[in-house]
Amino acid sequence: MRDIGPWILIGLAALVVIGAMIDSGGETEPRPAPDFSLVSLDGEIVSLSDHEGRVVLLDFWATWCRPCTRTFPALHGLQQRFADQGVDLLVVSLDRSAEVAREHLVEAGFPTFNVLWGSLAEARAVRGIYGVVGIPHTFLIDRDGLIQFSGYPLSLTAEKLLEVLAAGE
Repeated sequence: MRDIGPWILIGLAALVVIGAMIDSGGETEPRPAPDFSLVSLDGEIVSLSDHEGRVVLLDFWATWCRPCTRTFPALHGLQQRFADQGVDLLVVSLDRSAEVAREHLVEAGFPTFNVLWGSLAEARAVRGIYGVVGIPHTFLIDRDGLIQFSGYPLSLTAEKLLEVLAAGE
């Protein structure tokens, strides 16, 4: 019975980590989104700063991540719903190769111009500057470049997006 103590601590630590991975509350205090540049799957250099003055959904994703492939259609749909109001979607792929990501997206009928990779090392570096531990992980960046949400993609609601859009008018 004495050996149960360490297991309780390990269990509590695991719950904290899992809770951080599925954070649904977003940021408590908006902070500036770090700028970065990566090459898209279409071969163009894309920077976050290219989207200045627009609302950006920044998603960290990979084809090998089952939750990512389940949440991506909803996130893409949310962006499409508000595209005419200045909402862009940028996806940082953490796949081992650009070809794997491209094949998956084309097969599923999604565009590739907004999916960024460059190389796995470069994508991981961007993941690092955003402090992403687990994927999928989405950020909502307002028109002023401030992070207004950080968490699990399905926790980002249309209401939150509308709130950010209304604040930037």
